Amino acid sequence: MLTLKFCNYLGLPVSAEALKSSSTNVANYSAYITRYRSIRDAFDKQQPTKKRVYKLNKAKVRKRIIALCRLKQSYKFLAFYSISFPAKAPDDVIYEIFNKWLTTCRTHHGLKTYVWVAERQKNGTLHFHILTNNFLEIYKVNRAMAKCINTSVLQGKLSWGQSSLTLYNGVDVDSIQHTKRRQGESRAQYRWRLKEQKKHTIKERVKFATRYMTKYMSKSDEVFTHLPFHCSRDISQLFTSLLLSDKDFEIYKQYLSDNPNDYIVYKAEERTTFVFKTAPPDIIFSVLDKLNNMLYDMYHNKDPN
Repeated sequence: MLTLKFCNYLGLPVSAEALKSSSTNVANYSAYITRYRSIRDAFDKQQPTKKRVYKLNKAKVRKRIIALCRLKQSYKFLAFYSISFPAKAPDDVIYEIFNKWLTTCRTHHGLKTYVWVAERQKNGTLHFHILTNNFLEIYKVNRAMAKCINTSVLQGKLSWGQSSLTLYNGVDVDSIQHTKRRQGESRAQYRWRLKEQKKHTIKERVKFATRYMTKYMSKSDEVFTHLPFHCSRDISQLFTSLLLSDKDFEIYKQYLSDNPNDYIVYKAEERTTFVFKTAPPDIIFSVLDKLNNMLYDMYHNKDPN
């Protein structure tokens, strides 16, 4: 059709052969049409691109979670929010709803700092877990999610199933300050921890978060068509590792265990790597913590001092 319009506009014969024989001056037009047809045919025959898939990088998620937990701001409040959706809802629709809900929480409910991870439940429906040091009113964020889901229901993208706009209560919360779950402990230990919940340390915050997430990152072979993990910009800018010079290492060496059984050892031709089996002493993180807290405060326009 474009070729016909091109020739009609210039008053030229349609075929390339006719153009060549009509005049030497229009030979270029013949070449243009031939080139156009080859490009058109190439586009018509192009293969559809494969949809990208993602896998959860557990090490990266763990590092971001630890960085968030170690912030001074996380001492005041640290919680996991779990977000559920109607059964058998399509992944594309769930991510669309989840992104709208995140935007609403950032705009109206004070969500600024977070790490979220996607998980597929036994019924095949996606489920999300968010770690944040921002307090969110559970009733308000539940209503916000209910409205987001209901909008998609009205658009015919999914159905409520056994839930509804008024019955939805799929956003749940658990915090280290007010935890309602036992973390691999006896009932007596759990009750004692509830009494001492305001006195938690950095290690306890990290332990709370990593234990919580271990259950939801166990499916290493799970494949997603969307990102299975993301974090806010203030967390993505934080440092998660530290490279020490030989001189600096000598300073920290005195705080490390000499027992080889406390490490997982990886040997290579040029180097040997020692990985802590348990959490290293907090003093190892002193420089990293100071730097990350400064970056976090600067991001939120706070005085780092």
